[in-house]
Order: sequence, then structure tokens, then C-alpha cells
Amino acid sequence: MVRDITKLHRDCATMLKPYLQLPRAIHILCLGTFVNRAGSFVLIFLTIYVSEKLGYGTRFATLCMGAFGGGAIIASLIGGQLADQIGRRVVMLAALFGGAVMLLVMSQVQSKAALLTSIVAFGIINDMYRPAASAMIGDIVAPEHRGEAFSLMYIAINLGFACGPPIGGLIAAYSFDWLFWGDAATTALYGVIIAIFIRETSPRHVRRAKAVETDIVGDPDEGIGTADSPRALSYAGSGDSDVEEVSIGDAARHILRDGTFLLFCLSTLAIAVVFMQALSTLPLYMLTCQLDKLTIGKLLSINGFLIVLLQLPLTRVWGRFNRMTAIIVGGLLVGIGTGATAFAHVWWAFIPTIIIWTTGEISQAPFTHAVVSELAPVSLRGRYMGLFSVTFSTSILIGAPLGGFILDRYGGPTLWASCLASSLVAVAMYGLIYRKVTARMRDSV
Repeated sequence: MVRDITKLHRDCATMLKPYLQLPRAIHILCLGTFVNRAGSFVLIFLTIYVSEKLGYGTRFATLCMGAFGGGAIIASLIGGQLADQIGRRVVMLAALFGGAVMLLVMSQVQSKAALLTSIVAFGIINDMYRPAASAMIGDIVAPEHRGEAFSLMYIAINLGFACGPPIGGLIAAYSFDWLFWGDAATTALYGVIIAIFIRETSPRHVRRAKAVETDIVGDPDEGIGTADSPRALSYAGSGDSDVEEVSIGDAARHILRDGTFLLFCLSTLAIAVVFMQALSTLPLYMLTCQLDKLTIGKLLSINGFLIVLLQLPLTRVWGRFNRMTAIIVGGLLVGIGTGATAFAHVWWAFIPTIIIWTTGEISQAPFTHAVVSELAPVSLRGRYMGLFSVTFSTSILIGAPLGGFILDRYGGPTLWASCLASSLVAVAMYGLIYRKVTARMRDSV
């Protein structure tokens, strides 16, 4: 027994070591992300708030979610451009503090026009921080360790998501206003954490390697794959301080010629549209199955808890394989899990479907950002991340209203069958670019 416990302890220590040795800035970003996501109540319950509390029905509720996606698309493009132009940190601060203000505004408006306008504005302002944060991770972590860095960030996101729905369900049963106030408070708190603990990492704004080592990484012996590593110098901020500025036009022309990257984004969009149903139509479908808000919140939290429990070991397992293999298998599991939702009508029947598509999400999500970070030229990292973020924003813009339309017009079975089909299309497109992506990842190391 003692020997087994010792072996388990040694295995856990081995598994956690790469994550513990990441730069301190990554750990701080993950902490702030957890705080923010644990309080992200509004998006989780937005469709229920609009359809039930305000009485505007399913189609307008999912249209509101789509409106957020429209704003998020603009935010991704602006945020990526500004992250390269004026720096990652300032963009994140403006987005988080501005997003907190917009949440308070949203809590006070009720007319359709005002609600849509405020939701779009919230999407534009709040989501600018996403490409900046992703670019920051790319700045301070070497390519071979970006999978671990994005995986740890993904765990923080989903640990927060695991805590958020049950708490949000309790709050929503009492007062929807408190949902907005709590979300605004945690969003602002994330901004405070960044303001106090995070320094700028943009290659154009970091002029000396010593400044990065001292202010961002800390002790040069502290972490792996940081800016002080010779292998990381051409990727992290310290070695890129002389990277020339690329104009918007030149950046756009370069990206539009990068067919491999664009097809990767399109494939990810097809999967993201399916993921979006978990935030938009899945809660509404559960309502039609006579489930209450608290039960819905508990079921949705399964996704977050599974990611927290399984992300590290599964990332370690998938780390032995090509990242594109993990992404393709993940896409298949997402399709199978969401497709099986058509057969769920009581609370316990939703559990295996959530487990299946969550396993697919775990297998895929951390590696997609790592792949984009390696496909991107250093001087365009923020804009590549910004355009990649557009795929998720677009999934909200088209996925939520489209899913709401199918659910309202044709019913749940048709919706979930469509999700399976979309996932299979994504997997086929990933297969088309498998070799090209693999070759470019190999060249970036």
C-alpha cells in the first residue's frame, strides 16, 4: 500500500512538473481567468434571461446571443490589431474594465433595441482581451511548452465554468440583477490582477532581454521554455524587441495568402458552432425536458469539472502524438456526444452525452491555440490570434441564432443531428491540412 501511494505521488509530481515550471505570469493569468470565469454568469443564463425573464421567446433570446457574437468578431479583429500595435496589457485592461461597466448597463435595459445594442457593445469591448491574452502566452512561452501553457489556461477557464453555473443557477432563481452585478465585479477584479501583477510582453514594447527576465519571468532558473531560454529567443519577447511593425494592409495580405491557416480556422469554426449550442440551445432544450434552472446549472457544470479533472492527464497522453491527431479525434468525440443528445429527455440521460463531448473538447481545445501560435509569424502573432478568435465569435453570431431556429422550428433531434454533421465536416477539413500544419509546426521549433 505504501509503495502504491509513493508511486502515485511520484506520477502526480511528474505530471504536474511541466505546469508548475511555467513562467509566473502564466500562473497569474490563469488565476485571473479563473476569477473572471467563475463569475461569468450572464452569458450562461442570457438565453433564459431574455426568453423567460423578459418574455421575448426562444428566437429573440438566441438572436441576443448572436448579437454578442457579432460584437465579439469586431473585438477579435480590433483586439488582435491593438495587441500588436499598442501592447497586450493595455488592451486587456481596457477590455476588462470596460466590460464590467457594460454589464451594469445591460442589467438596466429591457427594450429589444436597447438590449441588442448593449449586448453588441459588451461583446466589442469585453472580448478584446482574448487575442491579447493568447498573444501574451505566445510571447513568454517557447513553442514546445505552449501546449502545457494553453492547457493550464483552459483548466482555469473551465474550473471557473464548473463553479459558475451552479452559483449562477442559485442567483438566477433569486434575482437576475445579481447575475449582472456579480459578473461585473469578477470581470473588474481580473483587470485589477493584471494591473498589479502583469507587465507588458509585446515584442515591440519590450526592448531588452533583461527587462523580460526580471519583470516577467523572474529568476532565470525558475521556469522552462521562458524568454531566457536560447531556444525561445526567436519566439518570446526578449528576442523579438527589434521586430518591425507590419501595417494593417500587409498583415491582411499575408494572412489571406495563408490558406493552411484559413482552412484551420474554418474547420475550427465548424466545431465551435457545435460547442456554442452548450451555451445557447442546450439550456433551452433542457427547459423543454422540464428541468429546473438549478438542475440545468448542475448539468452544465459537469463539463467544467471534467475538464479540471482530466485536462492535465489527457494533455500529457496526447502530448505523445501529433497535435493535429488530438484535434481530429476530439472533433469526432464532440460530434458523437452532441449527436447523442437527441436521445436525452431526463436529467440523468444528459450526463453521458456531456461526458463524451467534453472528452472531445479536452482532447482538442488546448492544442488549437498552440497550433495557431506556431503557424503565426512573430510580428503577426496578435493578429493571427485575433483572427482565430473570430472563429469562436462567429460561432456565437451564427451558431446561436441558427441553433435556436432549428430547435424552435424542427425540434431537438434535428438540431443534434446537425451538430454531428458539422463536426464530421470539421474533421474532414482538418484531415485535408494535416500534413501542411504538421510540417509548419516542425519548422517553428
